[in-house]
Amino acid sequence: MSDSASQNYFTANVLTNTGYALIVVTSATVITRFSIRIWKRKPLQIEDLLVGIAWAAFLALTISYIVVTPPMYHLYAVSGGRADPYPAMMDDALFIIKVFFYSTMLLWVTLWAVKFSLLALYRRLMNGLRTYVVLWWILVVFCAATFVGAIISNLTSCSSMHAWFSPGECGTPRDINAQIASLYYAFAVDILTDLLIMALPIRLIWNLQMPRAEKLAVGALFCSGFVCITMAVLRVVQIGVKAGNNSTPSSSWLALWAEVEAATAVFIGCCPAFAAFYRTAKSSSSGSGRGYSKRKENRSGGSERSDFGEELAKGAQGIYVTRSIRQDSEDSGERRPVL
Repeated sequence: MSDSASQNYFTANVLTNTGYALIVVTSATVITRFSIRIWKRKPLQIEDLLVGIAWAAFLALTISYIVVTPPMYHLYAVSGGRADPYPAMMDDALFIIKVFFYSTMLLWVTLWAVKFSLLALYRRLMNGLRTYVVLWWILVVFCAATFVGAIISNLTSCSSMHAWFSPGECGTPRDINAQIASLYYAFAVDILTDLLIMALPIRLIWNLQMPRAEKLAVGALFCSGFVCITMAVLRVVQIGVKAGNNSTPSSSWLALWAEVEAATAVFIGCCPAFAAFYRTAKSSSSGSGRGYSKRKENRSGGSERSDFGEELAKGAQGIYVTRSIRQDSEDSGERRPVL
């Protein structure tokens, strides 16, 4: 490993304990999300599958870093003169290289799976809106292209695949520049796609016929990607500062910030489901005193249609926009007019 790559900015316990903590909190969040689905008896949607993929990639990423931490810090000690060389040094170095090779791609899988989960949610929001559907497809293709570009930039960070998996052979000036370029390319497209995904539904949200406070709440939900952007900026700035302009980024620093950013992305991917559940629970609670009269009106043949200009449908199934909608009661399964 190069000098910068072998820099140690915190102890092994910090890295492993951070990984364990993030696994526990993130797993609890995802399990709660799917538990709500099961409890509400809602069918799984494509965004649920994508969040599951993001979670699995995050777990693989974080567990890999936990496993690689002991040999990585052992090599740190040897390179710093605090430990003697040992026979398995080259094997450990190759193991570390392999872990960081695929863990980088696991980070991109986590981030882009969350992006696509939000896009899948948007697709139902835009049913019947041709212009927005076209823009949605353009954004999907662009996100896919940038994801492929991030993978390619990682594969070409060394002059050859042989150099990638040969300890000490991926440290030429060309390789260092390629690694830094890969870091900043992935950062740039990550930020750009987040901004585009957040910008896509803004006009739709503004045109919804609901109180402004609710519009702002929904807008804030869709703009939660700014949290991911903040973490991406912190990750790249910290790594860039530690690495400098002419050296390979620190391995331990890469691992720590990759774990944090991946966990943050999974949290953001779960936010819409929790927000929908909260809105449904709040509506059910506030409407419980009026439920009997509404059901009585339905039984007597009252109108079930609501000329609600545009509405966000309640419930954990996602978000919809429609000109005139029917809505099932979340509590009883009977149809009732939307207020």
